[in-house]
Amino acid sequence: MNDWLIGAALASVVVAATVAVLTRDPARQAVVLAALGLGLAGALMCWQQRHLKRLLAFSTISHVGLFLVGIALLTPHGLTGTAVYVAGHGLAKAALFGLTGALLDRFGSVDEHGLYGRARAMRPTGVLFVVGALALTGLPPFGTGLGKAPTEEDAGHWLPWLPAVFVVASAAPGAAVLRAALRIFWGAGPAPQAGPGEEEITGEGEEPEIRAAERPLPPAMLAVPGVLLLLALLLGSLPAVVPALAHGAAAFTDPEAYRAAVTAGTATVSHAEESAWWAAPGLALGCLPAGLAVALALFTVSRRPDPRPALRPAERAVRGLRRLHSGHLGDYLAWLALGIAVLCAAVAAQS
Repeated sequence: MNDWLIGAALASVVVAATVAVLTRDPARQAVVLAALGLGLAGALMCWQQRHLKRLLAFSTISHVGLFLVGIALLTPHGLTGTAVYVAGHGLAKAALFGLTGALLDRFGSVDEHGLYGRARAMRPTGVLFVVGALALTGLPPFGTGLGKAPTEEDAGHWLPWLPAVFVVASAAPGAAVLRAALRIFWGAGPAPQAGPGEEEITGEGEEPEIRAAERPLPPAMLAVPGVLLLLALLLGSLPAVVPALAHGAAAFTDPEAYRAAVTAGTATVSHAEESAWWAAPGLALGCLPAGLAVALALFTVSRRPDPRPALRPAERAVRGLRRLHSGHLGDYLAWLALGIAVLCAAVAAQS
């Protein structure tokens, strides 16, 4: 039920964002600022999780913020990149959820701390987990990297500092997944210890995801994520994908062509902007988040646990942010209503 509500919330925000950016430029700025907040807050919350499903869910929230920035740009280049980015992310994220399900089926748990070192015998699963994490960061030649590159390029033309946000919001979730993989499948670093108030790994009232089961892994549970990651790789390696999406994006951003497509079912686009294939800036911006994610994950797992029981100021702030969403069904509805209200108010303020 919660997953359906999250999907409905994201769909509502996307529709509202599209309407807003088609209305006027100040509304587009409001959508972009909201999307950036969503991306950065999702990345921060993702890093704090040890429950793997919640970790991946907050990673999706972070990336949705980046997708909304691409939509709000409302350029053929940006929309083409966003479409590829969404498809590549969906394939990689589905693979990671499948691999998380394999851990749950094998060990009856999805707790990063509780699974520390227990999956050393599942190295193929661990390798796929690492590959999925790198795909999330936009590492070339995955489809996520191919889609993120033109979106970052157009975002940088609008606001020069926007690509830096893309780097942070894609590196942090990837680092969190890599951190979990290193601890669970390789037993890297000292055993993690729960900090003050971290004994519960899930939100209040949420399914604990701990089951009394430990059995061999069915082969299909590893084959399906492998196929999904292969498709994510092919998405970034097949040049025929981009021109078709570029034509559709050009029609969507051309008022006359869009009107013709809606009223007559046909659209004639004067020119479809050629979306860049792999270029040097896109390759660099794709490799940078992956490198940062690897460095951050290795640094985190190698650190010794802090013996001090008191929370530092930064940790107190994060703790407060985590308490804003306990996992109750009512939280999803409350934040959905609040988000729509704020977005509507931002649009109304421009009228």
